[in-house]
Parts: sequence; C-alpha cells; structure tokens
Amino acid sequence: MAQVKITILGDSVAKGTEAKLDLFYNCFQYKSKVVNLVRPTQTWSSILERILSDWIEGEVKITNAGERENTTLKVVNQLKNKLLSSSPDYVLVLLGSEDILQGVKPQTFRENLKRIVKEIINQNSTPILITPPPLSERMTSAGYTFYEMRKYQANLSTLANLIRSLAKEKSLPLIDLNRYFLNNHLAYDHLYKGYLPDGVAQSGMASFIAGEILPILGVKDFPRPVLCDYRKVYSDAEHPEVMHHAFTDLTYFQGEFFITFRKGHSHGIPTPCTAKSEVIVVLRSGDGIAWSEDAILKVGGRDNRDPKFLQVDRQLIVYTPCVTLSKPHHIMSYGFQRFGPGKWSQPFECAPGVFWRPKKWGDKYVVPVYSWPEKDAAVKLLSSKDGQNWKVISNILPYETDGDETDLLVEDNKLVAFSRTEKGSGFKMLISTYIPSENQWETISSGRIIQAPCVFKAEEKTILIGRYCSQSDERFRELEKDWHIFCRGTPDEIKKVDPARIEEYHHGLRTGIFLMEGTRPRLVMELLSAGDSSYTGVVQYGDEYLISDYSMHEYYRPIHRPGDWNTPNDIYVSRVRFGE
Repeated sequence: MAQVKITILGDSVAKGTEAKLDLFYNCFQYKSKVVNLVRPTQTWSSILERILSDWIEGEVKITNAGERENTTLKVVNQLKNKLLSSSPDYVLVLLGSEDILQGVKPQTFRENLKRIVKEIINQNSTPILITPPPLSERMTSAGYTFYEMRKYQANLSTLANLIRSLAKEKSLPLIDLNRYFLNNHLAYDHLYKGYLPDGVAQSGMASFIAGEILPILGVKDFPRPVLCDYRKVYSDAEHPEVMHHAFTDLTYFQGEFFITFRKGHSHGIPTPCTAKSEVIVVLRSGDGIAWSEDAILKVGGRDNRDPKFLQVDRQLIVYTPCVTLSKPHHIMSYGFQRFGPGKWSQPFECAPGVFWRPKKWGDKYVVPVYSWPEKDAAVKLLSSKDGQNWKVISNILPYETDGDETDLLVEDNKLVAFSRTEKGSGFKMLISTYIPSENQWETISSGRIIQAPCVFKAEEKTILIGRYCSQSDERFRELEKDWHIFCRGTPDEIKKVDPARIEEYHHGLRTGIFLMEGTRPRLVMELLSAGDSSYTGVVQYGDEYLISDYSMHEYYRPIHRPGDWNTPNDIYVSRVRFGE
C-alpha cells in the first residue's frame, strides 16, 4: 500500500490540545503554576498516526484540522478552500460537542453534516463518521449549572443518534466514540471540563479508533487493547533531594500486589554527598489501587538501582544492582528476601553486573546480566537453584553489540532474549533465541529502538513494553547528537544547539506497548508519559494486565538551557486488557 492520507475535521475534541494532561492531578510545570496541557505529540491523532504507521505497509500521514469552537457550519464554510486541499484518502469527521455548546439545533446539525459528507465524497475521499464523547458531570465544575448540563447531555445524545442514523442511511463507516466513553469508566472520568478528553483518555481512545479504522484499511489482527485504569501511586515531588522515582517492577505474591522502584535524587549515579537519598522502595496493595509502604531497602555506600522481583519457593526476593560511588564504578547485584509484612533480610551478594528481571526456566532460575567485569560478552545468562547462588551458563550477546537491558520470554523449553543495545548495534533492540544443545544464541535485529524491554504473553500474543521515541528512529538519532552536546558540550557548543530540538528529543520519549509479530514490534498503545520515563513491570490479574512505569510528563517545562529537564518523576500503574 502506498501513502495513506487521512484528514480529521472537527472541533476542540478532535484537536486534542485544549485539555489538561491529567485532570486528576495539578500537572503544573515544575516550580510554576502553569498547567501542562496535552502536547501535539500526545494527542489521540498523533498517537493514532504512529499506531497506523506500524500496521500499514507504506507511509501514513494524518492532518488534524480540528479547531477550537468549530461547529458543523464553520466546517461547511471552510471545506472546499482549506480542509480537503491535501486530497485525503479518508476523512474522519468528529463534530458535535461545540455544536451543542453553541446551541445548534439537531436538524441544522444533521443538514450541515450531510453537506460535509457530500462534499467529501465529491472530492473522491471516504468519510468516516465519529460520534462525539458524551458530556459528563464535570461540566458543573467548569461553570455550567446542573440544569444546563442535563440539557446539553440530552441534546448531545440526540446528535450521536443522528450521526449513527446518517452513517446507516449513507452506508458510511462509523466509529462510535460516544459509546466507547459510556462503556469505559476510565475514559468517561477523564473528560476535562466535562467534554474534552484529557491525555489519559486520549491514550485510550487512540487505540480504540485504531482498532476501528484498521479493518477498513484491510488489517484484521489488531489486538484492540483497552485502557481500563491509569493512576499515580507514588510521588514525593515537594522534596527535590528525593524527587526522582524510577525503574519499576511488579509482582503478585500471596494475594497482594507488590511494586518496587528506586527513589533518588536524579537518573544517574549520585556523588558521595547525595548518595544517602538513593534507596529501593517496596509498596504493597490488596487491590492495585491503594498502596502502602512495605520496605525501604539499601546497600550502604552504593547507588541502589533497577530493582527486580523473583518468587523462589514461595519466598519473595528483590534484586538491586549496586554501583560504587567512586570511579571506576564497580557493579554488584544484591538480593533482599522478604520474611513477612515489613520484614526483609539484610542484603546478600549475588553476582557482579546488573540483574534484569529473573525468570523461572524448568527446574532453575535464570537472569540476564550486563556490565559483567570481564569484557568477553555484553550480556550473560546466569542460573541458580535457590535465587541466591548464581553461575554463568551462557553468553547472550557479544561485547561488540553494546547490549545491556535484557528481558527473557520463557515458553516451555524455549528461551528468547530481548536486548536494548547502544551504538555498537545502532541502538536497535536485538532478539536472541537460545539453542541449548549448542549453548549458543541466534540473534536478529528487531529494526526498532526500544529501551528497557519488558516482554510477556497475553494468551497467544507476545506483548512487549518499553521506552521508544515518538519520532522516527532516524530523527531520534539526529536529535540525540544535539542532546549530548547540550548536556556535555562547551558553552560555545551549547549556544549552537536549538533548545527546541532538545525539547523534541526529551519530551518525545514514551512508554509504548507493542505486539510482537515474529521479530517485528507493532505499536498498539501509548501510555501517557514523556521525557525520563518507562522501565515497566507487568503482572496478570484475571483478564487484565497491571503495568507499572514512571514518567515526568506532569511536570515538564520548556527547555531553554541544560538542566531544565530536571523535574520530578512519579510512579504510575495502568490496567490494560487485550483482545476486545
């Protein structure tokens, strides 16, 4: 398929940037009272373009012509001269919310919509009608009276029915966004000012709309993920000495959920004078909603990082790679065993290098390890019978690949490793399959930059979650060069870098959820996130999957000089269901 061009006609709902990032939280730019709204790269249409691009052979270009206070009449008047000038293949028509708020009569709305549809067809494009989201009770907090809200709700329901009937009458594709919001409590609860989907809602609706459009484009196997819940579970943004919360993992143990992460001053290795703040936090929860502290763990005199869970013989262990503060840095992974609520062992030494999410494999436990002292391999595989004593059994990646963070997919006797790589492999994620008879790995590139991979099975589907860039990989590499200059260059070198490119790079980082088709990752959902983010944990509970990650999106601010990206990071937990 060649380039697919899609134009969106609509109002502020379609535009997407008029809403707050997350209406449940302040979302102030750090050290200000400026509220962060949804950025253009976080709108539902921007996410939709990235999803469709992963599922359709050929380029996908979406032009969002949504405008604040657009009504059907305004769109009719603009249609010929402006809105369809790019000759799109498909036109998504998302109107109705502003018509209701501006008092447009239902019959007038229907006639205007018929004129829009006729003009789209006359210009050899295919119209796809979308019903607008419902109006929620939050309208009253935006200044509307209860009587006005009830009247508007009834009128919008009438318009949604008119759109459905017109789609049926004209045999047009219909995306019933109105019904999606009514059937999804999370989406409905995240209507900013009672009618504008915030960043959380737009993350979910992008995947929903993709699932409706792809069959029209001939794609039948999109897994249709549903975002069921999204909430912040930990923050300490008022204390800058410990505001960086990152590198998460999740597990379900003895009837409770457990989440662990690093709490510290910044992303990197601290100096000896700031190292006291770096600890490992463990929280527990009976329902995945309300969380309480179970432990604060630390190996003294080292930076404690990237904690990972393992259940061994009905015991829970947390592993943390610990880095010496003085250079050259040495890394040793330690374990802590849980004895009961709030009771954990002293740290025990496991092996050098960075442990990355141990798994059970047959009658033993295995873990990928990187930053091993010897330089004969980038990533090694270690095994253990008890979770405490580990030995090397294989080299997963050669040293030349620059491999590091590696997650394992265990299926019966099969073992597959998904590895982040650095410059040696062009930053691409590598996929390696273990051949036990030869004690070797067959490796192939995924062709994609995905960092901190986390892989699991959702029924028969292989799902991968990791940090990816909302730009193309090529653009990401270009911007990263400027980023390194901006961070480490001389004053004269820094002056030559456009801060807008640094902002594009830094705020373009996202937590992405992918379906693995063979060795190809295809984006299916993007969680609300930005900047320093991702590093997920996953645990299945019923037909849903709890996903932990971290992000700075609530606090990000314009980047003008080095260090402007140093804002708090908070811990989030989402619930996602696949296959609807």
